[in-house]
Amino acid sequence: MCRAARRDGTRTVVATPHVNWDYPDVTAVVIQDQVAAVNGALRAAAIDVTVRMGAEVALSRAGELSDLELSVLALGGGPYVMLEFPWTSAASGAINALRAFARRGHGIVLAHPERSPALQRDLGLVRDLVESGVLCCLDVASLAERADRQVRSAAWQMLGERLAHAIASDAHDAVRRPPELAAALERAGLTVTEVEYFTSEGPEAIINGERVTSPPKVREPRRRGFRRWKP
Repeated sequence: MCRAARRDGTRTVVATPHVNWDYPDVTAVVIQDQVAAVNGALRAAAIDVTVRMGAEVALSRAGELSDLELSVLALGGGPYVMLEFPWTSAASGAINALRAFARRGHGIVLAHPERSPALQRDLGLVRDLVESGVLCCLDVASLAERADRQVRSAAWQMLGERLAHAIASDAHDAVRRPPELAAALERAGLTVTEVEYFTSEGPEAIINGERVTSPPKVREPRRRGFRRWKP
């Protein structure tokens, strides 16, 4: 996966394994050990990629973790924890849980909010969260023409309303869900400046604990093969 990422131009990868109730053995200590092991293997293989700490923490699990554990699981060692919004259609309980989590002092980056049914239906909720300081990270696959229609629509709307601050590959392997990022965004129609913000400027600010500047407003390109006919 790191070789594939490097071919795409990536030099820093944040490991974000799931920390939820489905994988009780995936803990902060385990992730630390494995990240160190992977970095050792990368150096031995002379692969110019660095893997940094992180996790995709289920909102339902976050409340059970200590502040020390959350600090270890923060993205790249910075102040932000990546949280996964529940896959249910109800939003009120999750919003209250997010607010309670924010009061603990950790920054929040929502993982692929465009894939959450509750947030797809009401981007006003996303807007309110962003205005309160929450950041959003989209999945690059959500912008592709083959993506689910509702997911794709939500992702492009978020880009158009400046509600996304980073775009990640959400890679799981080197073939079926590869770590392709820059090339995929260029195919989706983003400009060089937009790609730079969502893959470098925004993510670097997040993991370094710096101020995240306002994202560019991205317009969805016209889809090829479709015509608009006058009635």
